Amino acid sequence: MHLTERYDNAISREQIRILFEQSRFVFLGIVFVMFVVLFFMWERADRELLLGWIAVNLVLTLARAGMVRRFHKVDPQGRQVVAWGLLFAMTSTLSGLLWGSIAVILMQPDQYDSVLLITLVLAGMTAGALVPLSSFMPAYVGFSTLAMLPLALVMFMSHSNVLLYAGYLVLAFLGVNLGYAVNVNRNLAASIRLRFENLHLLENLRAEKERAEQANTDKSRFLAATSHDLRQPLHAMDLYLGALANLLTREEQHTLLEKSRAASSALNSLLSALMDMSRLDAGEVSINREAVNIRLLLENIAEEFAEQAGKENISMTVEAPGLLVDTDPLMLSRLLRNLISNACKHSQASRICMQAESRGETVVLMIQDDGKGIPFDEQEKVFSEFYQLNNPERDRNKGLGLGLAIVRRLAALLQHDLDLASTPGEGCCFRLSLPGILDRHGNAETDDPEALIADISGLFVILIEDEAGVRDAMRVLLRQWGCELLAVDGVESLREALHSAKYPTPDLVISDYRLRQNSNGLQAVKQVHEYFSASIPAIIISGDTAEGVERSVQAAGHVLLHKPVPAATLRHAIACSAVVQP
Repeated sequence: MHLTERYDNAISREQIRILFEQSRFVFLGIVFVMFVVLFFMWERADRELLLGWIAVNLVLTLARAGMVRRFHKVDPQGRQVVAWGLLFAMTSTLSGLLWGSIAVILMQPDQYDSVLLITLVLAGMTAGALVPLSSFMPAYVGFSTLAMLPLALVMFMSHSNVLLYAGYLVLAFLGVNLGYAVNVNRNLAASIRLRFENLHLLENLRAEKERAEQANTDKSRFLAATSHDLRQPLHAMDLYLGALANLLTREEQHTLLEKSRAASSALNSLLSALMDMSRLDAGEVSINREAVNIRLLLENIAEEFAEQAGKENISMTVEAPGLLVDTDPLMLSRLLRNLISNACKHSQASRICMQAESRGETVVLMIQDDGKGIPFDEQEKVFSEFYQLNNPERDRNKGLGLGLAIVRRLAALLQHDLDLASTPGEGCCFRLSLPGILDRHGNAETDDPEALIADISGLFVILIEDEAGVRDAMRVLLRQWGCELLAVDGVESLREALHSAKYPTPDLVISDYRLRQNSNGLQAVKQVHEYFSASIPAIIISGDTAEGVERSVQAAGHVLLHKPVPAATLRHAIACSAVVQP
């Protein structure tokens, strides 16, 4: 069915519904006027005829009221609505005939008070019915014409010139009211059509919006789902670069190696930012709140960025008491890392200070720098995706412009208010308001920094990795570090290897998280524990950055590393996990 035709049918049905909705007031008016006629005509007309007319009109009015009540109870749809409208028009026509009949059976042309009363009653009824009945023209035309034409006919048949002229006025009055009714009906139909068109446009807009959001979500989910596959070759490349470093002897070779590592690191950073944005946009991030020691968290982040800040000649300080806040530690850490990384790369600062202070029930966390600052008209834009200040050439070494966009999304998910205050030339201050846990203080813990230079030679490591290239690179690197190694590609291969030879209890298990045959690294580590009847340290390496993976690994008490893993990071993790002394 054509859209215009469908609108016309829908408009007609809506007009009939409006007719039934407004008719209840018409019936009240009819009953009131009936008793007015009864009162004024009681002494002027035949009482039996008058009472008979009242009785018939009252029965018809009650029947019409019952019909309206039934309509609302049944709530007809489609073509049934039109049938109900035609039924209403028939009863309206009968009502008009009854009212018009009083000009014939009750009015006395030679008594002007009778003529005046009947004329006023019929004219008032016709005018009063214009608005409620004109929504469906057959109902109004049937009522008004049969109510007024008998009056005009009686006036034309009288021998009075005054009544003759009055008859013409009655016809003119009827014509004017019919004209008004047509205009009212047309305007009502136009307003209903406009409402339907707006609803249609709104539905189309909503559908298009949903399709666009679904497409964006599907894109984000696709990127998030392919995170593991995208990280695998990067992970293997970093491992090979780490192994290659031990074979190079000339200075220019090391220079090329460092440039290769820098390119790999930049690619890893860009990929990680894109993956984080994809997961946030796909809604695949769950919030798990717990009590977090702010001082410990800030000190760990400061230690993590110490080397990067030192390269930029930036001093980094932490000024925070051991307050506890209610937040998700993983997501808050990522938020703060993005802020610190952004300050190190772009602020041109000489000092970055991480502060926390208690303000009633709120803990305000501030990341301040004394750098170049951000102009006021740019302060909102810097939170947009792919927006960067002072990088019109899109130098990829300066990042993608996603760091602060991720910060805003994380702050919104955590429901932590985020503010930026900056004056050009005086630095920036990012303020984050977190719900505090009052009257409680946590204990700070620090990792042993000496583990960074620990000797891991002589360790026996079980490596479980289903990707041949990554497994080979790990084998080469671990053997260069002096480790003994059992490398397998999955749970089944591990089981066969353990039962085929007598192996000593390993010092460490390193496993990829995703393994073949729907198994994972946690299950593989569990098998090692069961076989040796010992709790053996384990490192799980994963390209999947979902919170569920991170939390399950932490719950099992293992260390989680995200691909790609630089060789230095892997060696540090092995040293810390195996509790090796330097």
